[in-house]
Amino acid sequence: MRIPFSISPVCLAIAICVGAVSNVSSRSATGAEIQIQLAETAVVYSEQVKLSSIATVTCNDPVLRKEVEQIEVKLLDLKQPSEIISQRFVNIRLIVAGFRMEDLHVSGADQTTVVFQQPQKLTDTQIEEQALDVLSQAVNVKQSELQVSLQSGFVQSLPDNLRDMNALTLKILPPARRSLGPVTLSVQLWKDDALLMTRSAVFDVRRRQRVAIARVSLNREVPIDESNVQFENRFMTTEVDELEPDQILGRNVRGSVTAGSVVQMRDLQTTMQSNRDILVKKGDAVQVIAIARQLRTSIRNIEALENGQLGDRIRMRNRDSGKEIVGEVRGPGQAIVRVR
Repeated sequence: MRIPFSISPVCLAIAICVGAVSNVSSRSATGAEIQIQLAETAVVYSEQVKLSSIATVTCNDPVLRKEVEQIEVKLLDLKQPSEIISQRFVNIRLIVAGFRMEDLHVSGADQTTVVFQQPQKLTDTQIEEQALDVLSQAVNVKQSELQVSLQSGFVQSLPDNLRDMNALTLKILPPARRSLGPVTLSVQLWKDDALLMTRSAVFDVRRRQRVAIARVSLNREVPIDESNVQFENRFMTTEVDELEPDQILGRNVRGSVTAGSVVQMRDLQTTMQSNRDILVKKGDAVQVIAIARQLRTSIRNIEALENGQLGDRIRMRNRDSGKEIVGEVRGPGQAIVRVR
């Protein structure tokens, strides 16, 4: 019968004294600094909680790092839904194991909530979840800002003996460089302490970005305004210009932009339309867009009753009904009428 690890005050005092004065027995006598970053939560599939299950360990000595990762921190009481392991407890456990306090640097969460789950077969969902965690750290954004999905099934491609095996440990290595779109990651499958397989998997990676979307097709010299663009949060497979309204509204289109596409800085002329230019002349036919909340409609056969520059409000007449309306000049021969 295995006895769960516990520390008495006397043992702790002895361990600290031994760690402080005995360089002969210390496992870290080489002075290699050990960095340990605790996670806020951890899921384990065995009652034995090793340090590698709740923390990321780094050390310039790979043998020493492996030794630290394999230290048993605690045996879980499986009758409890979860247990807490604190930074202080981890420090004590390492000192009792023979490591020196000056060689240890424990950071991250003040305490880790550990939850036991019955061992299960590996699924593609687990792989995508861990890939999301790894990539969010690599890109340095919150997980909610990324979408990560396998481009093809991973588990079904495994040999039968691995696909049907319970309690496999999954480890996904960080990408070599930060990128979106198709990203290839190395996926490692472990059983206990043995590496069973390393295989590449391709993920579709998208980052949420705030972008300007063309409501309609935009031609050269058309000024950008709120009637022909809208701002949305979209998950994109490439990095695009995230433009604020004051960066884009009032600028003219350089070439052409198709409806539904992202408007980027390269699509715009570098200078604002000059207010000195007469864009609508008295007697001209004017293309008018009427806007009422979320509704937009075109009004035909409208005649300008006065000249107008960009942003001017001018009088116009409906040639069919003879009624006068007032609209805002938004481009050459173009105006907007807002209906309240």
